[in-house]
Amino acid sequence: MNISIINIGDELLIGQVVNTNASNMSKMLCEAGMEVRDVNIISDNVAEIGSTLRRCLKNNDAVLITGGLGPTKDDMTKKVLCDFFHSELVESVEALENVKRIFEARGYELTPINRQQALVPKCCTVINNVKGTAPCMWFETSDPEFNINDGTPRKVVVAMPGVPFEMENIMVTEVVPRLQEHFQTGHIIHKNILVQGIGESFLSDMIEKWELSLPKSIKLAYLPQAGMVKLRLTARGDNRDLLESQIINAVKELYPIAGKYIVGEDMETLPEAVAQMLRVNSKTLASAESCTGGAIASKITSMAGASKYFRGGVIAYSNDVKECTLGVKHSTLEQFGAVSGETVSEMALGVRERLNADYGIATSGVAGPGGGSPEKPVGTVWMAVAGPNGVTVQLKKYGDDRLRTIERACNEVFAMLIHKIKEDNAKAIENQL
Repeated sequence: MNISIINIGDELLIGQVVNTNASNMSKMLCEAGMEVRDVNIISDNVAEIGSTLRRCLKNNDAVLITGGLGPTKDDMTKKVLCDFFHSELVESVEALENVKRIFEARGYELTPINRQQALVPKCCTVINNVKGTAPCMWFETSDPEFNINDGTPRKVVVAMPGVPFEMENIMVTEVVPRLQEHFQTGHIIHKNILVQGIGESFLSDMIEKWELSLPKSIKLAYLPQAGMVKLRLTARGDNRDLLESQIINAVKELYPIAGKYIVGEDMETLPEAVAQMLRVNSKTLASAESCTGGAIASKITSMAGASKYFRGGVIAYSNDVKECTLGVKHSTLEQFGAVSGETVSEMALGVRERLNADYGIATSGVAGPGGGSPEKPVGTVWMAVAGPNGVTVQLKKYGDDRLRTIERACNEVFAMLIHKIKEDNAKAIENQL
């Protein structure tokens, strides 16, 4: 089934509020086996809402709307829905009880304007919003303008509040299950493969024959990110077991071709892959950062449970900190400079030893936009990973975009760490033989 999303609000169009609803809704719908065909961000305007709804409903099985359901004059969605479905506003007993409950719980008196939250088009089915006062409304239409008389279920319009946590709860508990039941949706399976160390175009050339041999039920998407590429396999069909088998076989066939560049599966980011690698192998990590300024530690600790594998980090921006805290030799800094393979190697070794971690990672570079030299231009970054079997060092030159340099350096050193752990595991197995 195909779905169109409409997000209503002037605040979205002027950039005052980031439209997280669209991405979160799309993700939930895709995971449930439904395909989002388009996302529309429109203003709080009666004519705009009506025309967009009409166009979207003609081209899709269902339209999901967020926003414009408040009690104030700029909230117009309910008025449009009344006109669209030739209905009238009535007070819903269920919605009113919910509004009263929430106001009482917050210690507020219910005012006439807030009582208007309980007004809904007479033709809709009210879905209770336990997280807020604006009710969710479900509409079904048999209008021949939108429906083909071929036995297909009647088209659906769902209007939800725009407050993200309210929308998300309604989607998970009510809307998605109802859509699945109404349309008897098929299955959609996604598989993510994280690839690092090769550019998108080179990767495409490398796996071209494999891509062309994929079953028709599987589509491949290239999703480039800073310093890496995410391959997303999407399988669609009615037989879930068959789709899962096809995905497994496709991934198995990919490894002999591009396996040395694959750093993770079933994840969105490299920090997730690092976290899984450390957890599975019961290893700990410490970081020493100069040019990345704590970004590595931040990405690791943003995930729940990081305390089990992350020992801590040192932001060693000055040479004094590199020497006194991490144990980098003064002679190393004098001879090679802060931005060098020798320095970053000693940083990784030092943080590993001082924080008693299995692995230490370090970065030192010129993030820019100033501070570069002919020998070490802006974007130069040295990275190191220290482990039980020594240190791996790498040099990269990323260009003059500061934030992009930091992001790419983080992803690069994460990939280095994953490869280092794999190599150490392989050596351990070899030594046991």
